[in-house]
Amino acid sequence: MSENWIEKRRAKRRDIVDRFSFYVCIPKLGYTRHKVNDISELGIGFELETLGEFKLEKGEICELDFYMNQSLYLPLQIEVVRQIDRDTTQLIGASFVDVQSPTHQTFNTLVKLVDQLSEVGEFLDQP
Repeated sequence: MSENWIEKRRAKRRDIVDRFSFYVCIPKLGYTRHKVNDISELGIGFELETLGEFKLEKGEICELDFYMNQSLYLPLQIEVVRQIDRDTTQLIGASFVDVQSPTHQTFNTLVKLVDQLSEVGEFLDQP
């Protein structure tokens, strides 16, 4: 994460990249997999392959499918609160729109599981 990325989240950020294989799709941009960088109870950070003109803008509200494996996902709604544009990607920071929905409550259960697995789970060392 860039040193210029200022932490503004009101919930603990959990880094995902090296320990879990979660990814997201943004249906309105197509079903390309995008790497999840971190999650929290209130938001998500991910890297969006911009594929030409397919980008997200700050303030935009859209659907996001959060995949836990090849076929299991949670449909969530996000609002883009931060974007960093690069040549072929965007770093996106987004907050969840409806944090009271049953789907979001299920996502929060996953966040707690990630915390527990990170504390007591055993991870293979990467070469």
